[in-house]
Amino acid sequence: MKKLLISTTACSVLAMTGCAQLGTYAHFGTKAHKNAATDSIIISETATDAPLISPVSQRQSPAQSHLEDASGSPTALMQKPDMRLAVPIIETVDYTDDGAFGINLPSDPNSDSKPSLKQRLQTTFAPKETAASRDDEAYESSTNVNTNGETFVIEPFSIPPIVSADCPESFDFNGIAYGETQQTYTLADVEQLALGNHPAIAAASATHSKAAGLRAQVGTRPNPTLGYFGQQMADRNTDQHGIFVEQEFVRGNKLKLNREVLGHTTRAQAMETETQRHRVLTDVRVRFFEALAAQQSLEATRRFSLVAKRGVEVAEDRERAEEGTLIETLQAQTLLSEIQLAAEQAEFAYQGAWRDLAAIAGIHATTPANLVAELNPSGVAPDWESTYASIFSQSPELSVARAIVCEKQALLRRQQVQYIPNITGQLGAGYDVGTDNGMINLQVTAPIPVWNKNQGNISAAYADYVRATQEVKRIEQSIRSRLARTAQEFESALAAVRKYEDEILPQAQKSLDLSEEAYRAGELEFLQVLIVRRSFYEASIRLIDAKGRLAGASAKVDGLLLTGGLDSPTDYTDGDGIRGASFGGQ
Repeated sequence: MKKLLISTTACSVLAMTGCAQLGTYAHFGTKAHKNAATDSIIISETATDAPLISPVSQRQSPAQSHLEDASGSPTALMQKPDMRLAVPIIETVDYTDDGAFGINLPSDPNSDSKPSLKQRLQTTFAPKETAASRDDEAYESSTNVNTNGETFVIEPFSIPPIVSADCPESFDFNGIAYGETQQTYTLADVEQLALGNHPAIAAASATHSKAAGLRAQVGTRPNPTLGYFGQQMADRNTDQHGIFVEQEFVRGNKLKLNREVLGHTTRAQAMETETQRHRVLTDVRVRFFEALAAQQSLEATRRFSLVAKRGVEVAEDRERAEEGTLIETLQAQTLLSEIQLAAEQAEFAYQGAWRDLAAIAGIHATTPANLVAELNPSGVAPDWESTYASIFSQSPELSVARAIVCEKQALLRRQQVQYIPNITGQLGAGYDVGTDNGMINLQVTAPIPVWNKNQGNISAAYADYVRATQEVKRIEQSIRSRLARTAQEFESALAAVRKYEDEILPQAQKSLDLSEEAYRAGELEFLQVLIVRRSFYEASIRLIDAKGRLAGASAKVDGLLLTGGLDSPTDYTDGDGIRGASFGGQ
C-alpha cells in the first residue's frame, strides 16, 4: 500500500473522507517522485490560474494543474467534470505505519491578508449538531489538521453508516435533504384526521340517528279523526247536521313492542358506528406502519446509493491509474444500477403507501408527508386464547350481532300479537232540523280475526330470529379465523425481527467493521467492502420490513381484528312499516 499512486488513491481517499467539502479547491499542478530517504512521495507544485467548478459545491477553485508521474509524462487527474475530486495543493505525502498518510502543505505567503488553509479546514470540519454530522464523528476525531508547514493526518477511508436511527432527514439521489420542507404527521395526527373526516363513520352515525328517529315514531298513537256529517239534506226541513270524532285504540301492546324492536335496532346501529370507527382506526394504523416502513426503506436505499456512487468513482479512478480493472468498474456500476433501481422501486412503494394512507384518512395532500413514529412494536407474543377471549368480550361487531338477535326476538313477539284486533270508536253530535232537537251518535267497530291470524309473519319472524343467532356463531368463528391468520403474521414477523436484531444484523455489522479494518490495512479491495456493505443494507431493509409487518399485525389485534374502513356501514333499519301494521289489525 505504500507504493499506491497519489494520482488516484490520495484523491479518492480525500474525496471519500470529506476533503471535497473544503472551501478552496485546486487541481494538482505538480511533478511526483518518491523520496527514498523519507519514504514519501514528493509533489512539485505548478498550479495555474484556470478556474475549476466542483459539481458538488458549485464553487470556483483558484488553480488548475496537471500531475506528471516520475517519468515526466502528464496524467490528466481531472478529465471528467463529475469526478467530484477537488483537493488542496499538496507538497509532500508521508505514510505512517498504521496505514494513514500525512500531507505536507506549503506555507501561504499571503496568510496575513486572507484566512489560512488551517482556518478554512477547521471551519469546514467544524461539527454541526445534525444526525449526519454525528454519524461522521469517527471521521472528525481521526482528522488532525496543521497547515503551518506541518502535516494533517486523515484516515484512508471513512463512510457514514447506511442506516442511522437518529437521522431525521431523508435524501434524494443527489444527496439533497428534503425532510425539512415536508409536512410531518404522527400516528395520532392521522387518526384524528381520519375520525373527523371519514365518510363511513359519518354515514354510520347518520344511520344511528335515523334508527333513533324511527324508534320515536313507531311508538306514537294514531291521531283522532274529526269530521262533519250531514243527512237528509235533500228533504226540506228534515236535514240533520253534526260533527264527529273517531279514534282507533291499539290493543295487544303493539306500540310498546314497536318501540322495543326499534330500540334494539338503535342499539345495533350505535354499535355499528363503533365498529366502523374501529375499522377506520385499524386501517389507518396498518397503512401508517406500511407507509412508515416504506419511508424508512427509501431513506436507507438512498443513503446506500450514495455509497455505491462513491464506489463507482473509486473504481473509475483506480482503472485510470491502472491499479484496477475494467471488471471492477463494471461490477461497481452494476451494483450502483441495482441500488438505483431499488431506490426507484422504494420510491414507488412509498408513494403508493402514502396515497393509500391519505385515502383512508381523508388527507388531501399532493405530495407524501414525512411520517414520524417509532417502528418498534412489542416483541412479546401474546397468549392467543386470552386474546381471543378479550376480543370476544369487547368486539363491537359481536355486540351488533347480539343486538340484532334481541331485535328479532322482540319482532317475533310483536308479530305474535298482530292478530289481536284494534277497536275503533266514533262519537258524533248534531242537530235535527225536523225535530228541532240535538242528537248524539256512538259507533264502535273491530275486525274479527277469523281468516287472518298473522301466521305467515310469525313464521318469517321466527326464521329471522334463527338466522340472527347463527350470525352470532358465524362472527365468532370469523373472529377466530382472522385471529389465527393475524397470529401467524405476528409470530412470523416477530421471529424475523428477533433473528435480524439478535443474529443477522449484528453479524453483518461485525463483518462490515472487519472488512473496513481490512481495507484500511490494505488487505481488502474496496469493491469487497461495498459487497459487505450491501449485505448489511439488505439485512437492514429486511429488518425494516419485518418491523412493519409486526406493527401491522399488532395494530390489527389492537383494533379487534376489524378492517375495511371504506366499506359501507350496514343499515339495519326497515323503516316505520311496523307502525303501519299496528293499525287495522290486519
